[in-house]
Amino acid sequence: MLQDELKEIRTQLRMAMNGIISTSMREKGVVYKLNFGVPLSEVKEIAAKHTPSSELAAALWKEDIREFKLLAPMLQPVEEFPFKQAEQWVKEIPYLEIAEQCSRNLFCKLPYVDNLLLGLIFNVEDEYARTVAYLIWTELFKGGKDVSAPVRAAFIVECMRTVAWPDFGASWKEKQAAVRAMKFYGRQSADRAKQILSGFDDFPEFMETPEGQEIYNVLKFEFEYYS
Repeated sequence: MLQDELKEIRTQLRMAMNGIISTSMREKGVVYKLNFGVPLSEVKEIAAKHTPSSELAAALWKEDIREFKLLAPMLQPVEEFPFKQAEQWVKEIPYLEIAEQCSRNLFCKLPYVDNLLLGLIFNVEDEYARTVAYLIWTELFKGGKDVSAPVRAAFIVECMRTVAWPDFGASWKEKQAAVRAMKFYGRQSADRAKQILSGFDDFPEFMETPEGQEIYNVLKFEFEYYS
């Protein structure tokens, strides 16, 4: 029974709860209806005790409980997660931690990931859409995977748009996610590292700013270290 399993999960979370973590998160503005403060490693251990199920994942996701939101993408079967539902989850992401875990444990594994990426990176309405796109790209590139040519082209253009266009107004979390994705893309080969760095040539004004110099130097150091 679904309700019995949810009750069991609540009990497991209660036994692992950490008030210090939940208080610290609340003081930093991360506020849920309920936050057990369970470390991610222990959330993963709890997930491993349950059989993946779309019904269970949906029930977990709809609750304003931090650990339920973390468990949902871990317990959602990839083959039973339609495109529209992926879009809906992105709209409902409350905090960066949830965006990261959804991207790592579910979104990057979806068979239609290329189409999802294109939908997200051109979506400027949903707060986390573009950030999630970069997080997915990070997971794919980190795992040595590639994307189709159109999606790769969009990645290069939109990365520069996020970090270097002065009037675009990307959020801090979007910029950080973009830079991280650029790092893993550039690690794949010398040509891809050069492709990333040469993109800054089109933004001389940005390169004269402290932020521009810092981002460029961070990426350059990264690529030299992993070459």
